[in-house]
Amino acid sequence: MKQNLSFEQLMQLYNHIGEEERHFNTLELEYRKLASQWLLVSLGAIGFIISKESLVPINIWALVIAICIAASSGILVLWLLDLKVYHELLHSAFREGVRLEREYADVLPQIRNNMVNSAKGGDVIQKVILYYFFSILLLLVIANISIWMLNESKPWINLLVNFISVATSYIIYKLMTNKSSRVFLGEL
Repeated sequence: MKQNLSFEQLMQLYNHIGEEERHFNTLELEYRKLASQWLLVSLGAIGFIISKESLVPINIWALVIAICIAASSGILVLWLLDLKVYHELLHSAFREGVRLEREYADVLPQIRNNMVNSAKGGDVIQKVILYYFFSILLLLVIANISIWMLNESKPWINLLVNFISVATSYIIYKLMTNKSSRVFLGEL
């Protein structure tokens, strides 16, 4: 339903939507940088602890496990804020921009609509989900190796922990790829 807007009002609305998109894009970029830094610092800390084993007063493998759990939890929280909060807000602004471009196709450039048409399924976030997932998975694998090093004489504990880790990885993947709340741009 096309509204009667002056060209100036239309451009103000169009520019405002663009400002909202830039704002949420910037927030998401910062969370992704933070997740990368978090992973890198965690791996650096693990490497430092293992290389300085004689200086660490407690069992290094227990400390490595604690770092992996803390880092995985942190990355999971960053994923939640990035993709489940700010990406949904970005998606809402983008969707309104697409609708506005379709409604005023004779006046507005079709930037967002061209983006939707060029992306498979209208959403390109799957690669970002995989980045977060594999970051957490890497830390879980390191934690599992550390558990094997900690409990060399108790293989049944190691197998139980490995089973729990596989189940946790599956749950995290399903949680991350759950699309039930997301409306794809192709459905507009």
